[in-house]
Amino acid sequence: MQLQQILTCVRMTFFGNPDVFIFSYYDNIMEMKKKFRAMIFAFSCLAFCLSVNLLHAATIEDARSRIQTIETYKLILASGNKDYVFTQAESSAIKSMYAELENDSYTVSTRDGSLKMLIDEYNVEDTFWPVTISGVFFDDHVKINKDVELLYSTLMERRYVPEKDMADYQRRDYEYYVMDYESKIRSGETIFYAEIHFKIQRWLKASQYRFVPEELVFYKIAKQDRKIDTIRDLPPVVWFYKPEIEYRTKREIDQDVQKIKQILYAESKGPQEEEQEPYSEKEEYKGRRAIYFTLDTFRNYDDEDDLHSSENSETDLSSFDAVLTFGLGSYAFAGLDLCFDLNEQNQKTVYSFGCLFGANIEVLNFFRPYIQTGAGVRTDDRFVLKAGAGLDIMIGHMLITGSYNYVWNNAFSSDQTKSSDRENKRYNSVSVGCGLTW
Repeated sequence: MQLQQILTCVRMTFFGNPDVFIFSYYDNIMEMKKKFRAMIFAFSCLAFCLSVNLLHAATIEDARSRIQTIETYKLILASGNKDYVFTQAESSAIKSMYAELENDSYTVSTRDGSLKMLIDEYNVEDTFWPVTISGVFFDDHVKINKDVELLYSTLMERRYVPEKDMADYQRRDYEYYVMDYESKIRSGETIFYAEIHFKIQRWLKASQYRFVPEELVFYKIAKQDRKIDTIRDLPPVVWFYKPEIEYRTKREIDQDVQKIKQILYAESKGPQEEEQEPYSEKEEYKGRRAIYFTLDTFRNYDDEDDLHSSENSETDLSSFDAVLTFGLGSYAFAGLDLCFDLNEQNQKTVYSFGCLFGANIEVLNFFRPYIQTGAGVRTDDRFVLKAGAGLDIMIGHMLITGSYNYVWNNAFSSDQTKSSDRENKRYNSVSVGCGLTW
């Protein structure tokens, strides 16, 4: 791609419009000399372009060479004239080279010495190796100096157990690995290395560039090197390439100003959004959301009996329920209830259709106590009201639930009232079930 762009640059600078030969376009001999110089310089960059395209990853030297190519090309065209106006063909070639520069990602590494890494002695109290990453690039304009605490657990890729809680074998392993790694580090052996992945942006003013580090990555050396830690808080750096040569029109400069404002706004807003993510998730929580099935046992009390007397009570109306609930606001929920009741007296299946309303709160992302009330209609001409409380136990998306409800079972049909000993019945109901939650 870059080779094609340089060839286009040569064609446009030497021939101008591809349909019109240079000698019919330029009649000034000084302009011809300047174009020939640009052509010669462009051809001198072909070997560099070929080498860059053969590499699987662009390096900081590639970024430096691309910037130098752009600035030298502008310098040859302008020939020291600050008021020189670039032609459309020349501007297009320069923009193409800038696009190649900005679209690529670059890497600087401690493995080839372009990035420096200093490892201090192991901090026993806080269990980490102090590491300093440093480097100076782009003619001393970009300076990096980053202190990192590389934890024992990160480098060893294992969970650290506090020393007071260590078993004997854990303490032996811990002391051995620390001594072994310290010995290797002090002897100069490379156990891990670091890389900075970055981009280069064309910035606001003429010949101004911006170094944008995307991440600092630590790799542990193995048969297949493994990424063990990533840091993303390195600041960008802006610098000028001398001499400063402006090739843009006023309109293009204004467009770049707006583009840069958008970049800076997005960068300033990004970290705030990341910090607010946990808070937003909490605000968007929609109460109790679940689908589950329960088995219910009812204990029936006659109207004239003492509700607390177990002697006059009977277990009645065992049932199977299917329930779907969905959130209302942050802590409320509503739901639908389909129930299959077995009426022991009539030996026939009785259905109940109802709705639920309630409130809940989540504790430790594991327990979810709730209160609820509901109403339903049975196929044996009875109207059911209930109120109660329960507890959900959540294991991932799996739900185990149990509840207690006090149930009023009222007949609303005159035939049902006459055929029953009493119009109203009251029950204590205990339910246990399982299902899914989200």
